[in-house]
Amino acid sequence: AGDDDMSMVGEFGYLLANGNTNTSSITAKLNTTQEFSTWGYQVIGNALYKQNQQEIDGEKSTVPSAQKLFISTQFDQKFADTDNRIFVYGEYENNRFSGFHYQATLAAGWTAKLWNNKKSEFKYSLGTGYAISERKSDSRYDKGLILRAAMEYKRQFSDYASFRQLLSTETDQSFTKAKSETSISTRLTGDLGMKFS
Repeated sequence: AGDDDMSMVGEFGYLLANGNTNTSSITAKLNTTQEFSTWGYQVIGNALYKQNQQEIDGEKSTVPSAQKLFISTQFDQKFADTDNRIFVYGEYENNRFSGFHYQATLAAGWTAKLWNNKKSEFKYSLGTGYAISERKSDSRYDKGLILRAAMEYKRQFSDYASFRQLLSTETDQSFTKAKSETSISTRLTGDLGMKFS
């Protein structure tokens, strides 16, 4: 990627199922990255809403069964060797059906690309930070210092197909939070594509 190169990938999904169980769900994702001469950034946003039709006392009603919002951003400050950088990372998650009102993290550290060529790229981040969560059961706050580690691998098979693996973990003495996403994307026509993850 050259200076000022920007990449924006958006996803939208809608599922409607009728029969013994009537459900509908909407999901949307956005992944934006941009590289400048001395710094770069990445912003990721995910939203999910799902509802089911239930029969209570002989009456049918539609109730939500999933409602989640996640946003993260990472800013990288480049050195003379642009494959080595320092980063500041923040994330916020609000999942209505989890045990928390919200979970948030702020971390900083070192990020580097082990390799980056036309076919593939592998980068990792390692740093420390601070996490806070508010429990629903008693409105108590869990907070403290964390260690954050992340890696991302991309492989371009052709002009029309690519693979991506993302792993991240945040841990302290009492908990570990981990995420993993594996995806295969194909370009169908122009800017329209299909993704399996």
